[in-house]
Amino acid sequence: MILELHIEHVAIIDRLDITFQRGLNVLTGETGAGKSIIINALNLILGDRASDDLIRSQEDQGVVEALFDISHNAAVKTQLQELDMAADDTLLIRRVLSRNDRSRIYINGQLATLQMAGGIGEFLLNIYGQHQHQMLRRPETHLDILDEFGGLLTERSTVQSVYQTLNDLDSRLKALREQSERVEHDRDLWTFQVSEIDAAKLAPEEEDELTAERHLLKNAQRLLDLIGSCESILHSGDNAVIEQLGRAEEEMTALAELDQEFSRVKTLIQSAQVQVQDVAHELTRRLGKMNTDPGRLEEVELRLDEIHRLKRKYKVPDVTELLAHRDRIHESLRQIGNATDEITRLEGRRRELLHDLTRAAANLSEGRQKAAQRLVKEVEKELHTLKMARTTFEVQTRPPAAKGDRIETDEGLITSRGREEIEFMIAPNVGEDPKPLSRIASGGELSRIMLAIKKILTMGIGTQTLVFDEVDAGIGGTAANVVGQKLRDLARYHQILCVTHLPQIAAFGHAHYRVTKAESDDRTVSSIQRLEGEEVLDEIARMLAGAGATLTTRTQAQEMLQHARREYS
Repeated sequence: MILELHIEHVAIIDRLDITFQRGLNVLTGETGAGKSIIINALNLILGDRASDDLIRSQEDQGVVEALFDISHNAAVKTQLQELDMAADDTLLIRRVLSRNDRSRIYINGQLATLQMAGGIGEFLLNIYGQHQHQMLRRPETHLDILDEFGGLLTERSTVQSVYQTLNDLDSRLKALREQSERVEHDRDLWTFQVSEIDAAKLAPEEEDELTAERHLLKNAQRLLDLIGSCESILHSGDNAVIEQLGRAEEEMTALAELDQEFSRVKTLIQSAQVQVQDVAHELTRRLGKMNTDPGRLEEVELRLDEIHRLKRKYKVPDVTELLAHRDRIHESLRQIGNATDEITRLEGRRRELLHDLTRAAANLSEGRQKAAQRLVKEVEKELHTLKMARTTFEVQTRPPAAKGDRIETDEGLITSRGREEIEFMIAPNVGEDPKPLSRIASGGELSRIMLAIKKILTMGIGTQTLVFDEVDAGIGGTAANVVGQKLRDLARYHQILCVTHLPQIAAFGHAHYRVTKAESDDRTVSSIQRLEGEEVLDEIARMLAGAGATLTTRTQAQEMLQHARREYS
């Protein structure tokens, strides 16, 4: 609820401070006193566009501030949290109008946009009258009213939940199908590439080994000659090293017999003989293994050519990268198969969800049909007591528009709000066909229709601040008394701000404010005063009599106040 409103340098208001109360707050005053300025100030808080004309003459800027109690308003707190703003038990919205700069708006001291203020404002204030925030002028809100009236919020939540799940699944399916389409034309190429690389039967170290072998094969004769020469020198040739060492061993044996110190040298010669023998054997073994077949060299060359061709084709530096490339292609092929399986699975799940959505939407539609019939009767019954007895009220149902978010089913289009849109229709005069309420109803009619609906929905969701402007347009007498009673009834559950010219309505107020204007220093100034006791009686009498209240009008005013108090004592 709104706790305080501060207006400074707006229109004919120099400075005005209002502390509102719970229940029914009535604002009265002569025409032109400034009541409409207060309503306009509230619209500014809700994000209305503003012009320089609103700023008081000779001033550079105007200011509107509103302090709200949001301790029990979870919706507003959630929005504030989503905007990374403080979400305490109070909320301050400040609007600054400037002649030389753009209008600015602050939420809890933090600079915000008009859209942000408007989004939060919808959960703070509902203004009923000739204003853009009149919810009945927005057909999209009619469905909310019907569902609240019919107690269908759970059924609607079920539709929204299934719809969102299905919508998310459709997004996943779309992404998978697009991915599948993108890679499908590459499937054959990738399959061939994997087969080609697999057919080569490559090993990571093969290229290095083949390169080394090719080097040996190309130099085979030279190697044979060198190995043979070394073996001949060491072992098999005339006067070979092994023979020379043998003779040296014999001579050293003789020396050792003469001098024992040569025994160690003899041992070294014997070791040399063994080593030379080993080398000779190794040379002989290698000589036996030497491949001088020209056909093998051709095989190695062809194999290396195949490896080099694959490296060039796939633009990789070595066999290891070539095999890694093959693994990546193979993984892509596997993912294509997995995507196909996932698409099949999701398509099955989609059929299940589509069935659930169709059934939930049908259940919601059935509830809405019944609720619409009851709402028509209840609204017309209330309107009859509000001097709109000849008014016909209807709930028109139509399929959702073929644009925007929706899901097509065998039963037609379904949105997150169900399979229908609705709009309230009225025929204010006998003999006329019902037409859209949002286009033909006057401000006073809209206020009274909303009053009727809010009366019906008294136990609805949450506590709101409802502002009724022109609710008394075109009525008087008994009808005005009924309007006052309904406002007082509604004030049990919501904070009400009502601008009225009728004393019958004003008499039901919990708090009464009088707006006046006067001249000060050659300027017109609007002000507001909270009335108490005799002041309330005087104002009711003024409203009855006009300029000069009489004893009779004061008596009538006293009777009105006593009647209102008896009704709600």
